[in-house]
Amino acid sequence: MAIKSDKAMQTYNSFSFHRLMLLFKQSLVINKRRFTLGLSAFSGFLFIALFFAQSVHNYTNWGNKDYVSTFVSIFFSLGIAYSAFSFPPFRSKEKSMAYLMLPATNGEKFVYEILSRIVAFIVLMPLLFWTVANLEGTVIHYFFPELTNYKFSFSEGFLSIVKDGKFEFWALILTLQGILFIFIAPFAGASHFSKSPLLKTILTFSVVMLSYFLFTFLIVKSFNLEGLHHQRNSLLFMKDSQMVIELLGIAMVIVNLTLLTIAWFSLKEKEA
Repeated sequence: MAIKSDKAMQTYNSFSFHRLMLLFKQSLVINKRRFTLGLSAFSGFLFIALFFAQSVHNYTNWGNKDYVSTFVSIFFSLGIAYSAFSFPPFRSKEKSMAYLMLPATNGEKFVYEILSRIVAFIVLMPLLFWTVANLEGTVIHYFFPELTNYKFSFSEGFLSIVKDGKFEFWALILTLQGILFIFIAPFAGASHFSKSPLLKTILTFSVVMLSYFLFTFLIVKSFNLEGLHHQRNSLLFMKDSQMVIELLGIAMVIVNLTLLTIAWFSLKEKEA
C-alpha cells in the first residue's frame, strides 16, 4: 500500500496536460457568462470608439495607420490591466485557500495563468480587433460612403515599421521581449501583491528605475566617465547602435525570465 501511495504522489506531483485542460474547462464553465458579456461589451465599445474617431476625421482623413495607432493604445492599456489581475483568487484569503487546494500542481496553475492571461490575450485580442474594425468599417462605409479607407490590415501596418523590407534579428528580439515585458511585469506583480497589484507594481518599477538612473548618474560623476567617452574607450562604451540593440535584447530576455521566476516562487511561497 505504501508503494502504491508513493507512486500516486509522484503522479500527482508531475505535470499533467490532462489536469491543465481540466483547469481551462473549469474556468470556461464557471466564467462563460462573464467571458461572453466581457467580449460583447468590448466589441460594442470598440465599434462605438472607432465610429466616433472616424466621425472626428469627417470619415475622410482616416487610414490604416489610424487603425494601427488605435489598436496599439487599446492593446497595451487593456493588456496591462488584464495581466495585472492574474491569479484572481489571491485577492482574498478565502479564495486563495480554495485555489491552492485545487487538484493541480503549481506548474499546471502557473502555465494556466500564463496561457490564459498573456498568450491568449496576445493571440485573440488582435483577431477580435481585426474582426470588429473591418465589420465596423464596412457598416459605416455603407451609410457614409466618404469613408473609403475602412479596411484594416495588420500586414500593412507591420510593413510600415520594417526597414527596407527586413527586420534585423536582435531588433526583432528586442521588440518582442519589450512587448512581453509589458505583460509579464504586471503578471509578476499580480502573483506577488495581493491588494492593488497594478499600482504596487508600477510603484515598484518606478522606484527601481529611478534608483538605477540615480546610481548611474552618481557613477558617471564620481569617476568622471564623461571624459572617457570623448576618448572612445571601447571597454566602457558601445561601438555602434547594433551592439546597443544586442545588449538591450539580451537584457530584456534576462529581465523577463527573472520576472517569471519571481512569479513562480511567489506562487510556491503562497502554497507553503
